[in-house]
Amino acid sequence: MRPSNYNIWVNHANASYVYNGVSGALLKIPAEQVLPLQNYLAGGPIEECSPQLLEKMTLGRMLINDDTDELDLLAKRYTATRHGNSRFSLTLVTSLGCNFACPYCFEDKHASIMDQSVQNAVCDLVAQRVRTADTFHVMWYGGEPLLGKTALLGLSQRFINLCDAAGVDYSAQLVTNGYLLDEETCKALAAHRVSEVQVCLDGPPEIHDCMRPLTGGRGSFYRILENLHYAVSHFGVAVRMNVGSENAPYAEELLRILAAEGFAGKMTVYPGQIVGVNDGAPSPSTTYSAGCLGAIGFSEFDLAFKRLASQYGFIRPTVPMPTGAPCTAVRENELVVGSIGELYKCVESVGNPTEVIGSIFDWANPNTRLGKWLTYDPFSDAECRNCVAMPVCMGGCAHHAMDPIQYENRCDSFRFNHVERVQDFVEAFESGPNRDGLQFTSQLTHRMDTR
Repeated sequence: MRPSNYNIWVNHANASYVYNGVSGALLKIPAEQVLPLQNYLAGGPIEECSPQLLEKMTLGRMLINDDTDELDLLAKRYTATRHGNSRFSLTLVTSLGCNFACPYCFEDKHASIMDQSVQNAVCDLVAQRVRTADTFHVMWYGGEPLLGKTALLGLSQRFINLCDAAGVDYSAQLVTNGYLLDEETCKALAAHRVSEVQVCLDGPPEIHDCMRPLTGGRGSFYRILENLHYAVSHFGVAVRMNVGSENAPYAEELLRILAAEGFAGKMTVYPGQIVGVNDGAPSPSTTYSAGCLGAIGFSEFDLAFKRLASQYGFIRPTVPMPTGAPCTAVRENELVVGSIGELYKCVESVGNPTEVIGSIFDWANPNTRLGKWLTYDPFSDAECRNCVAMPVCMGGCAHHAMDPIQYENRCDSFRFNHVERVQDFVEAFESGPNRDGLQFTSQLTHRMDTR
């Protein structure tokens, strides 16, 4: 037996802990068992080790057979989820227009609402796919999707009818700027099975209003804040702070405002990295690169932000779960549908005609651009192959990985701050009851491990 390449070790309160990215399991090793284990792993006698400890380490994949090829195991997991058809998912752009003028936006936006012909073609596709799927998930996206609220609600009801008739589990989430998320809209969305909503706040009012103004230049912060009070009564709400060098110093002030509004325990708050994408479309982000944090800089901010968010009661420290093919861009059974029926594989391609892979009216016959997404192979990348974060990010963002300028930004920040993240997780883990022995971070993780 030998230790996994994806073990992360930390010490806390006279014990050692090991987290394994392949299984998502965490194991506490009492102080008196650490030295015998270290001796065994260095080639010493196995007899001095606790059999129960070795059994738990084997179950948690912290110890593996000498001939186990972990990369091959991960590659098979990636392939299985890339080509699986039990889960069908669409990202639907009901409006490519937007009422905001964010200077870092990666989309070349145009006023357009998804018309009835596109909606009908989408429903035809869904009707066919739910015959073989167990679940169907929709992400409502834009532009600003609530500018196309009529289309969104109409499609939602048709999806619900199709899924209920087929015995397929339907779920939906909404990515919105939050300005139109008033009480009536929240009620309507919840009635149409939207269960999760993401809204962006990029700092306290004076900072946010510069980074996310309305198209006429007026601020948007206080309207969004008002609407969040409605939203938390109806959905799981995630507030994303898009972060660059200009607004990073104001993170705690934003958290303080949200806590004062009584949102602690009612929403999660997390940071997103602003990236100056220039992929041929004349989007605002092409000129925003000077305000961006690099991958390492963002990972440092991400760690500090998560610690602050935990202190203010918006999250608990977590470690990422193991995954397969990580996103729509590289999964065969998922598509992004633009407002006029154009198809993409990546949400960051929306609005860029050079990234269109086909049309919803002829969805079964995509063009050759699809190939780059479904042949993308993170296991051919030497850095990915040797990275401890591989089981939880699987190569990260394929869109950035294919861009020489953004290549380093493909990575999840866990690549750079994994020891600190595990340390924080252990400290939070130990504050709860019954924390002895092997623990999986979720039942889903346990199922992945034992399949």
